[in-house]
Amino acid sequence: MFEFNKLCNEYEKLNSLERQVLLAEKSVKVLASLKELDLPFADPVETLAAFIVGSVVSDGVIDEMNYLGIYPSLKEAFGEEFDFATIKNAYKVSKDVKKAVAQYTKDLHSILSYVDEELGVDIISLCLLVTSIDGKISLKEKKYIKQLCS
Repeated sequence: MFEFNKLCNEYEKLNSLERQVLLAEKSVKVLASLKELDLPFADPVETLAAFIVGSVVSDGVIDEMNYLGIYPSLKEAFGEEFDFATIKNAYKVSKDVKKAVAQYTKDLHSILSYVDEELGVDIISLCLLVTSIDGKISLKEKKYIKQLCS
């Protein structure tokens, strides 16, 4: 596979322009591939977006300040049609946001079993790039995203 911590360190060292270019490259590849998947249990693109938004869930609610921090990266990754309201409403439907996050994590982990290793690494990379918009990936974010590696 790949070295998760090494990848985190590489992304934290990127300047804004390098991060933006890499984010655009990974987004195009990942979203095109995920849109081709026809899975009965989940929409792969929505699941990925919800998983990434789940990285800013704190104490059972979406932390608006942290969300605003990653919003530009989300727009870059998912395009202008990215609709946070849809993702946020998906979390509101669940009475237990933490359970919803766990379900999106489980679904994305399952989706990874349908793709090759290279695309799996690109999906994890995209998650890291979005969360590293401020030039760092917090320990909480690393732990959250690393769940996909097991």
